[in-house]
Amino acid sequence: MRERTNGNLTGAFLPVAIFLVLLTIFRLWAMAHIELNSDEAYYWLWSRVPSAGYYDHPPMIAWWIWLSGNLLGPTELGVRLLPILSVLVTSVAVYGITVELYDDVALAKRAAIWFNAMLLVSLEAIFATPDAPSIMLWALAVWALARLRRTGNPHLWLVIGILAGAGCVAKYTNFFLGPGILLWLLLDARAARWRFSPWVLLGGLAAVAVFLPVLVWNAEHGWMSFAKQFGRIADHHLVLSSLFQFLAGQFGLMNPVIAIFADLSVWYFWRRTTDGSSDPFIFLIALTVPMLAYLVIHSVHDRVHPNWPGPAYPTLAIAAATAAKMGSGSIHLRRLQRWVAPVGIGLSSLVLFYFAMPLGSTFPWTSPADTVLGWRDLTAAVEEKAGQSGAAWIATTDYGLTGELAFYLRGRLQVQSIVDRQRYSFDNPDSALLDKPALLVVRTQEGHLDQYLKCFGTAGPVEALNRHAGDRVIDGYSVILVSGAAADLFSRGCQS
Repeated sequence: MRERTNGNLTGAFLPVAIFLVLLTIFRLWAMAHIELNSDEAYYWLWSRVPSAGYYDHPPMIAWWIWLSGNLLGPTELGVRLLPILSVLVTSVAVYGITVELYDDVALAKRAAIWFNAMLLVSLEAIFATPDAPSIMLWALAVWALARLRRTGNPHLWLVIGILAGAGCVAKYTNFFLGPGILLWLLLDARAARWRFSPWVLLGGLAAVAVFLPVLVWNAEHGWMSFAKQFGRIADHHLVLSSLFQFLAGQFGLMNPVIAIFADLSVWYFWRRTTDGSSDPFIFLIALTVPMLAYLVIHSVHDRVHPNWPGPAYPTLAIAAATAAKMGSGSIHLRRLQRWVAPVGIGLSSLVLFYFAMPLGSTFPWTSPADTVLGWRDLTAAVEEKAGQSGAAWIATTDYGLTGELAFYLRGRLQVQSIVDRQRYSFDNPDSALLDKPALLVVRTQEGHLDQYLKCFGTAGPVEALNRHAGDRVIDGYSVILVSGAAADLFSRGCQS
């Protein structure tokens, strides 16, 4: 392996770094002008009360939002700043992993660009969800592992443990990195020296130490977060349609061209005649196989959410880039490579630009973009109704609506959900609100309105509000002035 210097690597990466920085600046601008989706608004609620755990997920995304919110205030960019920057950090990690494994700067640059051309990255990871820190910390841990593989520096096991533990503080999906590391130790000849090393145990202890606050929080809260997430591992009937949906969805979200090259990378690996036990591809595949295998198994029993494989995307980008290099002798594959950036970065940037402009708020067709449209106007309409009716607070029945109204009301009115109160264990609402009239806002399609009204002594007439994208109605809401709330409404919730 030829000698490398930091100066050579930095100089070679500089053009790509400049491009990625400019792309990041564009993403910051665009995401500052796009309304929050419901999950982001819900996580913003978390950030107001930093904790070591929450009902749905571990706490990293709440800590990120708390930090950036204190810098930029309660704005869309204040919520999304660190997730957007995390994609840039992960891109650098992808470059670093590739250099460590293949000692090929050109390949590393392609992998970093291709990572940004993955549609899940360019259109999902820049939103403030647990996926952003999960993907970044997984990639950084893999980078440290790749450097360990090349240099043999045992102290890197502590870095790996800290990063792996922090990844689990971001999302429980990162637990799969542990089995991936064990599989790498077993399969890669370059890892043989570590199979019985105490340094591996020290790295594991470092991971546990970082994750310990989340464990303690769960123990103090009836293991609610573990029960919520690991309760998905339930016995369901065989449903092959979910598998097809999962595979088709990943083909699109990965970027169809990158998905083709990622599949080819497996084919090229099996065709090699040299000893594969020390091939860098073993390293890449071993770390991701446990997670991907679980998701495939899960998909034949139940739906797999499209974002779940996110931590595998950095290594899949590298695998796809290596296949492109190996297939460079084919004119057809060379032509196919040219579509990666236009399809991924070009298309996603056009989408972000459109929805960041005023015209984007009038998008005429139903689409996933409906999750970020019409919230400011709906909140203004709800606030006006509350003022007209004399309501002192807003009662909701959906965590997304709760977060959206709370974020865009900016504290002018208290917003409290009256169902699923276990989601709000971090909050301690003022019980004096229960003695005051409230404006109950319920998504019309949800139903159960009569059941919710039983939790109040009196109720006024039902009025209707809509969330719009221009002239198109996205969703309808029933709005009712209520009073005489049950005394245990904030503790037990409204029992159906």
